[in-house]
Amino acid sequence: MSDAALNVPAPSAPTQELSRQRALARLKALACVLIWGASFVTTKIIVEQMDPLVLVPVRTGAGALLLLLLLRRRGEWTGFARGRLLGALALLGFVGVAVHLTIQALGLSLTSATNTGWLVSLTPIFIALLAWRFLGERFGRLQSAGFAIAMSGALLIVIAQAGGLDIFGLPSTLGDGLAFSSAITWAVFSVLSKRVISQGRPAALMVQVMALGCLMTLPLFVARQGWNELALLDARGWLALAFTVLLVSSLAYLFWYDALAALNASQVGVFLYIEPLVTVLLAALLLSEPLRPLALLGGAAILGGVWLVTQARES
Repeated sequence: MSDAALNVPAPSAPTQELSRQRALARLKALACVLIWGASFVTTKIIVEQMDPLVLVPVRTGAGALLLLLLLRRRGEWTGFARGRLLGALALLGFVGVAVHLTIQALGLSLTSATNTGWLVSLTPIFIALLAWRFLGERFGRLQSAGFAIAMSGALLIVIAQAGGLDIFGLPSTLGDGLAFSSAITWAVFSVLSKRVISQGRPAALMVQVMALGCLMTLPLFVARQGWNELALLDARGWLALAFTVLLVSSLAYLFWYDALAALNASQVGVFLYIEPLVTVLLAALLLSEPLRPLALLGGAAILGGVWLVTQARES
């Protein structure tokens, strides 16, 4: 029976196009989260074969160049920033690239991809705390409860990795500490970038953030003779590096900002809950990392705590 027979008007062309755009945006958000979830596994593969300090300038420099080419092809490149905006982007490059990615790479060389994925998923809680402290946003009882639950989950993960209550065992606990710290640095980056990124096309500004961060970490590449470190990679390492550059540090950002342009931030943000689950699954399949029940319980607590904090923040 036709729509006309039921007296139901057919969707107009603009409505159909809008629905198509939103469906595509959801697919891009999902693809982005799948890529970022896999990034902890590919980074772990790389840092097991070469100096983690060499990885950051390589992935950000090549990623920024590729993202620039993609934006130019789409006619979305707006040119390089100047003046105060350039200074703000340099600060973001220092926090989000030079500091954040460096300690994350170091952490992954000392602990598992699984733990890193779980601990980095704490980022929304630290964003809420920073927004409460510096932006005057509310942080009430429900958010406090979510914070306590998530921190308990993080502790369970560290205990599971250490193999017991000896949570000061090295090197895994140091790696967990660095992963935990990288969640804080990304939260700082997110809060700082809230106003800066809105001053232009986000993807175009992100190119400059990565390029500036690459320049800041380039001396490490030279000091560590990074060209020799790259020669240490086997075929698996090169595949992981290609994935990191082509997808994690370039295409994923393009997908993410495309999704944010078509959907509300909350509609896109919900996909982030999938990210640590992707990491856990791929780490088990590709790295043979064990699925420890205590760590899974801790991960569930983290996701539950994050959900409480974000729900209370949006209400």
